[in-house]
Amino acid sequence: MEFRPFPDDEAGDRLFARYVQYAFAPDRGPDVDLDEDRPDPPRARYGLYPSDGEEPVSICSSYDFRAHLRGTVLPMGGVSTVATPPEHRRQGYVETMLRELCRRYRDDGTPLAALWPFDHPFYAQFGWATANRYLEWTGEPSALRAAAASDGSWDRVDADAWADLDAVHAAATDGYQLALDRSEAWWRERQLRGWESDPYVYLWRDDAGEPRAYVAYRIEGDWGDRTFVVRSNYAAADRAALHNVLGFLADHDSQVGEFELRTAPDAPLHDMVDDPEALECTLHAGPMVRLVDVPETLSALSYPVDARLTVGLEDPLLSAVAGRYELTVTDGTATVDRVGESADPADATLGVGPFSQLVVGYRSAAKLRTAGELDADDETVETLDALFPERTPYLQEGF
Repeated sequence: MEFRPFPDDEAGDRLFARYVQYAFAPDRGPDVDLDEDRPDPPRARYGLYPSDGEEPVSICSSYDFRAHLRGTVLPMGGVSTVATPPEHRRQGYVETMLRELCRRYRDDGTPLAALWPFDHPFYAQFGWATANRYLEWTGEPSALRAAAASDGSWDRVDADAWADLDAVHAAATDGYQLALDRSEAWWRERQLRGWESDPYVYLWRDDAGEPRAYVAYRIEGDWGDRTFVVRSNYAAADRAALHNVLGFLADHDSQVGEFELRTAPDAPLHDMVDDPEALECTLHAGPMVRLVDVPETLSALSYPVDARLTVGLEDPLLSAVAGRYELTVTDGTATVDRVGESADPADATLGVGPFSQLVVGYRSAAKLRTAGELDADDETVETLDALFPERTPYLQEGF
């Protein structure tokens, strides 16, 4: 099998679209319509090819992201559109393809890989683990009226306003782990484009004229049964901006019967409205993440304490990641060495998935040990939790 880039021509576009359509929209039937007005996201496409075949047995695409993590910004691969036609399924091709893609990440200096799973256990078997949770809110727009504000001004904008939107996004996601630095191409082709239709986009400026919030949304459904769909394509730089976002939604109460909104797991909406029961809130498991290069990741982070310990990692996908590491932190900076086996056990032993959750702040060492996913004594657990205190990861972008 050979893992290589997908052909970048019309035939390649059609073949890739055929695989993706069967995997994610089989109800459309076998005919593929290559609409020239579709978004052109900034991704690389790959296929796993048999040595004697012209068509791949499995495909995927990858995004080059930059994610905030514990005081630094790291390259992170975004794994997407993993698809295998039915005649090639259950033969281990996806595992092979993921392994080759992660090896490519390592070679390119990309130490993290994230994805949105169709099934969490499927990707957990290859070392990915839940990176964050998110809240999904639904209700009548009028339920937001008590939390609404109407100062400043809203203006409808297009993709040329991406820099102002990006400034809002950066302020709104400050402090969240795995928040992305969005590129212009990402704004133009993913945030502000749609596969079926492009969203409406409005930017809010405060009384000083500074951009502080935006909302990108669609109105779906027929008259009398319409939904204001925002999901996670909005941002509010501070509490005042969030009140104005909620006011914008509330002002559609004569036009739609319901809204849909996604937030980080610590969003205070229930505390902002006069009737919390009027909002339906559902907690979801979100994307998954894993380390593909341990020394590259850990040596780039900032640490609040000094420490020295050994960590033994198990990795079902990458033999280059599995093994024993010595982590030494001095003055907030880490050195990480992959060391050989020893007669003495490592201070901590766990899988790469749980370790990735610890590193991004999703779960503490204490919680991992309670769940039976970390083997370590009390002193080591305390050291790990001091090195990697819990934070709130929020990778909100769909890809």
